Amino acid sequence: MTDYNYNNAQIDTDTLPSIQNIEFQALDKSYLKVEVIGTTIIWLIIAGSVNTGFFLSNVKPTWVPYLILGIFTILITFSYVVTIKGFYRKGYALRQLDIIYKEGLLWKKQSLVPFNRIQHAEVNQGPIERMFDLGELNIYTAGGSSSDLSIKGISKEKAMSIKHFLLSKTAMDEEK
Repeated sequence: MTDYNYNNAQIDTDTLPSIQNIEFQALDKSYLKVEVIGTTIIWLIIAGSVNTGFFLSNVKPTWVPYLILGIFTILITFSYVVTIKGFYRKGYALRQLDIIYKEGLLWKKQSLVPFNRIQHAEVNQGPIERMFDLGELNIYTAGGSSSDLSIKGISKEKAMSIKHFLLSKTAMDEEK
């Protein structure tokens, strides 16, 4: 029978480094415009659909348009508040061994990807992002078909430089 030296010591979580000390980089301010434009487009599509449905229906009580307008006003106001306040909660940080991204106003999320897990990185631009010279950095790790970390709202130049840094860092780690 083989004797294995198996050790699985417990770690005291109070001694772990605090995540509160990380200085996150803010997204490019012009990305807020991109998010507001995106929210506006969505609401225009929804309003057009509801408006078309209302006018094509045979039931038209006089109070229904006021109810619809009231509901839309509340929902639109809420969505813009969440979009704008949520923008200021987003940020990323490059650290010695990993990249971390945080987002969320109502549902907060922090994602961390160690450099030694990165397989591929790419920079994408949509039509609205191109107008503001912004990019989206997508980072892929082994075993997935979609990106494991996506950072939207940074300048294309910065996204490209981070991409090249990450790929050179992973290439150096492979050589070790």
